[in-house]
Amino acid sequence: MFKNTDKHILTIILLYIGVQAAYLYTEYSIAGGKFGMPLDDVWIHFRFAENFAHGFLFQYNPGEPTPGTTSPIWVIILSIPFLFSQNMIIPYALFVSSLFFLLALIELYKLCIKLGFDGIYSLLITLLTLLAGRLLWSSLSGMEITLFCLLSVLIFRNHLSEIQAGKLSIVGGLLLGLAANTRPETYLLAGIYYFSSLVLLKGHLKENLGRFVLSILVFVLLLIPYPIFSYIHTGGFLPNTYEGQVGSIKYLPNFTYLVESGKIFVKDNFIVLILWFISMGYFLFSVLKRNTDKKFLMINLWVLLLPLVSSFIAPNWRHHGRYLIPLIPFINIVAIYILQKIHARLKANEIKRYQLIRKASIAAVLVVSVNSAVLFAGVLGWNVENINEQQGNIGLWLKENLPGEKAFGMNDIGMITFTTKKYVVDMAGLVTPEVFKFQKMSYEDGTKALFGYLKDKGVNYIIIYPDWFEFIMDNYSGAFKQVYSARLQKNTICGGIEMYVYKIDWNKINLNR
Repeated sequence: MFKNTDKHILTIILLYIGVQAAYLYTEYSIAGGKFGMPLDDVWIHFRFAENFAHGFLFQYNPGEPTPGTTSPIWVIILSIPFLFSQNMIIPYALFVSSLFFLLALIELYKLCIKLGFDGIYSLLITLLTLLAGRLLWSSLSGMEITLFCLLSVLIFRNHLSEIQAGKLSIVGGLLLGLAANTRPETYLLAGIYYFSSLVLLKGHLKENLGRFVLSILVFVLLLIPYPIFSYIHTGGFLPNTYEGQVGSIKYLPNFTYLVESGKIFVKDNFIVLILWFISMGYFLFSVLKRNTDKKFLMINLWVLLLPLVSSFIAPNWRHHGRYLIPLIPFINIVAIYILQKIHARLKANEIKRYQLIRKASIAAVLVVSVNSAVLFAGVLGWNVENINEQQGNIGLWLKENLPGEKAFGMNDIGMITFTTKKYVVDMAGLVTPEVFKFQKMSYEDGTKALFGYLKDKGVNYIIIYPDWFEFIMDNYSGAFKQVYSARLQKNTICGGIEMYVYKIDWNKINLNR
């Protein structure tokens, strides 16, 4: 006979298979009988991975090393199919991101049991995570999000084991090191981990001092190679993405970011969001009263601090708020933690129809999550359709009609470059960090510097969204001839509804500087 735990894990696996199949079918139907990736960023990873497999380590343009990805370990994982055939990359990427989601769900259920939730509440938390539309979107995105979720869950499980045993281990440093090479948000998570460990093991610091130092050493040894690589090639320890999308730390939180992120979480599950806020209030009150539940200290700090710190450092809610998606499993934990306490209070007060209220509240939370799951099945399909129909079609047109061109300039560099295999000047700077210098100049001087750089690299065609380059279009559009464009029927993810291919007439551009 199966134990309840075994039955619950089997339930999770079967539901996972069914939901994944439904998502893939929806994507295939909406995207016109094709599979694909819902973000151009995924194709950027593919290009890095393809070059990595052929010996060009972290090089988007072969011969030019650059820290243009925030997830070096994901590039390595995606490089495997390129050792055999690039035609394997889409099914492989779908498989690994989906597999990591399944493993994260199983480990999440085990974490909940370890936290003291009984089987039903542990299953509820896991099902809420399984049905979270944005996580389902992530699981078939080809991105590193689900891998980071898995590593995060393992970090919390290991931390809980250490606290219960009163003994640190190097496993924490190892997992944090792997996570740091998956997502940079790990820097904050590591700080929370070591702070929580110091607070909770303060009575055992003497015997844990050596292990504490060793754990940090392992973490740093795994963490440091990529920042060193970044420093060697750009003069900064952070990837190009930071300067391109963030720029600098702010002195005040970005309230628009917090509001927009909140709206996204409302769409996930507004009941869970309410419970999350109540749980945060309960946590802060328990801190003041100095009776915080030790098992939940690190989780509460994580779900509280990541959005707050992000509002200062990286207030970016694009792509369905993807940078906060890994919080969803832990938000579900703290939300159901408080729901369980509400249920316990009702039971203790012998409220009539307690069982009915309990079952109805659990059902309501699940039903709202089902709505999120259904919604994002369509979102995934339309995102894939957009990337295929815009960047995909432009890439094919360039490959067929301009095979003799050696380089292109563009602002969305993923699928187009992966298709053409041509040298690219990234006009947004993420793999061409020289562009950041131009962006710090005046509009006029910076534009001339950019044009000079494009010409030096042999660029005769640029592929852009005109709205992204208003000064250029206002002052130099006479030097551009539109030769092709790809317009979307319904834009759900791209930077513009229509992307244009322009031929540059260099005779009409004055490069005197």
